[in-house]
Amino acid sequence: MLDELSNLIIFAVICIIATLLFLFSTKLFFTQINMRRHLKKVLQRNRAEIRQAKGNKAQRFEVYKRVYNNAIYSGRRFRGARRQRKYEQRMNAELNLMFRNPVTALFSWLKSVVFGLATIFLLLCSLVFGTIAVDEFKASSLTLPTVNPQIALKLDNDFNFDFDNGLKQLFNMLTVGGPSRSNFNVEKVATADITPVYKEKDYPNDVTNAEQLGQAIAHYMGQFENNFTIQYYGTAPDLQQVVDDAMLWLEGHEPYLSRLRRELTWRAKDYRNGHIEFQIEATYDMTAEQNALVKGMVKQIVSAMPSNLSDVDKVKYVNDYIVTNTQYNLDSKVSPYTPYSILANGEGVCEGYALTALLLLDELNIETKYISGEVISGELHAWNLVKLDGEWYHLDTTWNDPVPDQGNKVFYNYFLISDEQISKDHIWDTSKYPATAGQGYM
Repeated sequence: MLDELSNLIIFAVICIIATLLFLFSTKLFFTQINMRRHLKKVLQRNRAEIRQAKGNKAQRFEVYKRVYNNAIYSGRRFRGARRQRKYEQRMNAELNLMFRNPVTALFSWLKSVVFGLATIFLLLCSLVFGTIAVDEFKASSLTLPTVNPQIALKLDNDFNFDFDNGLKQLFNMLTVGGPSRSNFNVEKVATADITPVYKEKDYPNDVTNAEQLGQAIAHYMGQFENNFTIQYYGTAPDLQQVVDDAMLWLEGHEPYLSRLRRELTWRAKDYRNGHIEFQIEATYDMTAEQNALVKGMVKQIVSAMPSNLSDVDKVKYVNDYIVTNTQYNLDSKVSPYTPYSILANGEGVCEGYALTALLLLDELNIETKYISGEVISGELHAWNLVKLDGEWYHLDTTWNDPVPDQGNKVFYNYFLISDEQISKDHIWDTSKYPATAGQGYM
């Protein structure tokens, strides 16, 4: 009787495990199918822009970022923020697979096929073992054994592996150069003590060309307006070209606002007398209130710096503040691409790191630029160019931050280095940015 009860328990447990795996696999399968459906739908709507962005990595990044955001906000809705963040992370990975190259696109398709086959297999397993378990239950009451009584399930309880510790050791083995401890007191400013800064961009006196149109758009974007109208006076035979040129001006002169733009659509009324009315709708990765808090925090961080610092020490302070107060985390509470996530929540990804450095260095009157490029593995990446003593240098605060986070430890492998040094693992359009000094600053 004990043998029959053991068999019943074994097959019941296997059936439960197979059923749980089936449910999990089913969820993965339909989630991926749903993601691919949404992505294909949005990619189809943006295929003209994607074709136009071919060969321009920065423009391609912007298009695919809008594709990602469109797919996220037109897709599923979740009750819990945690589930929403996980879905966004998987959507990001799926998009990378679908557009990077034909091999990864094929892999994405094969992955959905594998999930489907695994789902069918696990369903069959749960049915088979469930049927056996039912038979064992019926047989046990009649004391009629139906399986080999020698079957036993052995679990090795001695196996133990510290995954987190092993991962840290592996990372330390692969890291080039060593960390050093910051010699600045870079304590995180308290958000409760921040005075929000609501600063508006100036509206141009007239809007008669693409540059002034870009300035007018920046005025409203600086207030994070979602719907606004701009009166344009002048001849514009190709309205799309005027808007494209305005957005190029915005990207070059207002990278902070340009990067926080999630989506921008426009319509135009041409009154055919030299008067055109642009009606613009825009969405953003931050709110006006979050932006005001970020600007206030930037001013407080700068005011808390030690006095009489040289320019290079100011850059070091900015680097150390961001690194020691931030953990690299795509699964953040708010959009990880924003300075708000970096400064208010202490977490984010490369775009947030680079935009935060841009704001802090601008506040210090140190000329800086935002670079959108890739790393050698093909992943999209962002960092900064900084001008010191008349020469430009690269600053990658993201890659100066140890992963996993190590508190006050800071890396300086990507602190004020040259084109030659950073080009070993970073890729960018060199024609769009100034060349650096022949060697690193340090």
